[in-house]
Amino acid sequence: MHKQALPKWWFGLTLAVLIGLIATACGPAATPQVIKETVVVPVEVTKQVEVQVAVTATPEAVKVPKVALIMSGKREDQSWNQFMADSVQRLADEGKLEASFAEDVTPADFERVAGDYASQNYDLIIGHTSDFSEAALKVAAAYPDVKFGITGATTFLPNLAGLNNWTHNASAVAGYLAAKLTKTGTVGIIGAFAFPTQFVAHEGFKFGVYKANQETLRANRDATQVNCLETFTNTWFDTALGFEAAQAQMDQGADYIYITASGAGFGVIQAAEQTQTAKVIGSFVDMNAFAPDVVITSVERLADAPLAAMLYDIQTGRFVGKDYAFDLINGGTRLSPYHNFDSEIPQEVKDKVAAFQSNVVAGQGAFIVPFVTAKLGGETSCEAPIPAPTPVPTATP
Repeated sequence: MHKQALPKWWFGLTLAVLIGLIATACGPAATPQVIKETVVVPVEVTKQVEVQVAVTATPEAVKVPKVALIMSGKREDQSWNQFMADSVQRLADEGKLEASFAEDVTPADFERVAGDYASQNYDLIIGHTSDFSEAALKVAAAYPDVKFGITGATTFLPNLAGLNNWTHNASAVAGYLAAKLTKTGTVGIIGAFAFPTQFVAHEGFKFGVYKANQETLRANRDATQVNCLETFTNTWFDTALGFEAAQAQMDQGADYIYITASGAGFGVIQAAEQTQTAKVIGSFVDMNAFAPDVVITSVERLADAPLAAMLYDIQTGRFVGKDYAFDLINGGTRLSPYHNFDSEIPQEVKDKVAAFQSNVVAGQGAFIVPFVTAKLGGETSCEAPIPAPTPVPTATP
């Protein structure tokens, strides 16, 4: 086989490579080539930054006021004392006050009992009857840093105020209801004493009957009006006298009787139960549970609102000697449900009573209930004036 000769340039290239290999193996180490490279290394960097943060300051703990309720009778009397005690207890259960109760305290002993509470730094001492007023003025003057509230109070000091649930508006609704329900045309009111707080309730009731009569006469000027009987038993506690007063009114035809006294009121309820002649409108608390067959509703008193207002003023330094007075318009009183009588009362009557109450609460014009604390003009009547006859138009000739 013929071999082709290699070109001359090939021998030169081969010789150069060999010389380079020998130099690399035998000569000094060559300087390595430096390659520049950027390397990113993760590093945690801490940087202080001034930041403004809104922080709500922790408020100082509000001191829960200590309240003492001093009563002339039993706390659970289902009447006068219970309505106030229940309101105090409700606020205590809500954590709004710490409560203490004193029962069966006489006016002669009030100064000692109230002074004992005052010396223990109670924030508010309540005397739950106007019979405590004279003694309260003395003890309040002796403890000017302690606040006092007296139900029925009419004389005040910078640290002694009135605490009242006036019933004129709610009593007017009760009178209107009685006038709409009576079958005999006669309704009654039985109270304790001819006393300002009693007048307020009695005259309010009469106003409700008056408005019902007025409404009836507008529809028929010849209609028979509802008349009212009124009795003061001159006792807060004697049930026997209340029983007798109720019998006397029932003998005169009263078939609905509104009670405004405590013990005497229970005598009225007993007479109604025994004779089954009349139904009763109770007072102070919902009395239906006491006599479900005769008590159709009650004018309840709720001291929660006036107490809360008084405590707020004490805690904010705004307490003054004034009458903290509440009524039907602002939550101080209300009428209880009809309970088992609800189905017996015609819906038309319930609707009219609700409308009348709305008008009373609005407190405008002819529905403003008079607030009467004294009968300066003598006895008042439930009868409304008979409207003048509508003139008959004459024929034009």
